Amino acid sequence: MSNEQLISSILKATSLNSKITDIQWKTQDAGESSLLFYWINDDAVSIAAFKERISHSAFAWLVVNKPLVDLPSNSTVIDEALWAETQKNCLDVVYPLPVLKFMALTGTNGKTTTTDLILQLGELMGRRGLSIGTLGVRENHKTILDFGLTSPSLIDLRKFLFLYGQDKDFCVLEASSHALLQKRLWGLEFDGVGWTSFSQDHLDYHHSMEAYFEAKCLLFEQMKPLAKAYVPREQEQLFDMISNKFSRVCKTQKIEGELPVFFQAKFNRNNLEVAVSILEDVFKEKVPERWQELTPTDGRFYIRSYKSNYIIIDFAHTPDALDNICQGIREAFPDFKLKTLFGCGGDRDRTKRPLMGSIAERWSDEIYLTSDNPRSEEPMTIISDIAAGIQHKNFQQIVERPKAVQTALSELKEKEVLLLAGKGHEDYILIKGTKHPYSDIQEVESFLTRNKHD
Repeated sequence: MSNEQLISSILKATSLNSKITDIQWKTQDAGESSLLFYWINDDAVSIAAFKERISHSAFAWLVVNKPLVDLPSNSTVIDEALWAETQKNCLDVVYPLPVLKFMALTGTNGKTTTTDLILQLGELMGRRGLSIGTLGVRENHKTILDFGLTSPSLIDLRKFLFLYGQDKDFCVLEASSHALLQKRLWGLEFDGVGWTSFSQDHLDYHHSMEAYFEAKCLLFEQMKPLAKAYVPREQEQLFDMISNKFSRVCKTQKIEGELPVFFQAKFNRNNLEVAVSILEDVFKEKVPERWQELTPTDGRFYIRSYKSNYIIIDFAHTPDALDNICQGIREAFPDFKLKTLFGCGGDRDRTKRPLMGSIAERWSDEIYLTSDNPRSEEPMTIISDIAAGIQHKNFQQIVERPKAVQTALSELKEKEVLLLAGKGHEDYILIKGTKHPYSDIQEVESFLTRNKHD
């Protein structure tokens, strides 16, 4: 049987078999009416796990990528090269795409903020929007569903669009390099995209900056014929790099007018300009200049005042992001000292750790090194890697993040800014496979509540 016939048989089962009512990619979520897609890796452990899970799972039909012996009779094996396309064709039947304007953001930093700004500005334009990304599925300043990833699986994405996109005018998505390589956005065609920044990250996955860049360029293959890509006007090098791969790339225009305090940082102005440029191009009308109605994205430049000081919480967890936020704070608060508290994630690119230590030293008057999702690594090993980049300044090492934050807050003196970097909106610390409840925002709010009369 040809691959085309195999796909046809799956579609026939999906559309004509009254038992099939949903599509799943996790065995634990599948039931007797499910079309289940299961990707099997080559190693023996993955194959054994597949056989164990399938033996205890219910499904109407099973689709796999490897011709193993003793597969159930109600199953189909398809060529791996057709995996995403086959999923899309089946999803088109069960979860047809709503008619929307689709926009996407890629970039090392700035995706989440720019996505949220497009959602907010679209609402100011009178358009009903949906965003899907790091903050979950959102509409009009409200999170509908938190799925815990930057980009959901293709199957989950199509379900979200089907469930929440029916009464919307547009959808804006974060397009991570992982999602593009793994075809999690497969089948969507974008009316406009933005590329916010490009710097070192995810080298544990991509292994080189060239491969990382090429992964992000896959987004251009999913753009409509006349759609444009927008890059911050000040990022000449990124513009030149993209121009060599894609002809319809444009620089953003400068935004005039008084902006809220969180746009005083240059990188946030860049994000706003990308958001405005995409919306005006896609909808062919001006965005209303109601900048004061915009609110900061969750965990991005979250700012609180305390006595003569400011406390800023930001998700910055890459060298470029930390550099940008520190520089932005220096520009916004030139007469203040800067204290910086941060860590680095475990089981991720170790080469960025001393770089972030060096960046913190360059901008900060005082530094606190602590934990940030150490995962399976020992926190002190990570802290030592960061400390290798700090040559001349003294710094404190406090492994337990709650203790580190409380120490930094209690040591604030007059006219100081304390930056808590790396966690942002996250409400947990991941240690050896377990998520322990924790939030920088809640830690700060508790401190301010206890000290409100000081």
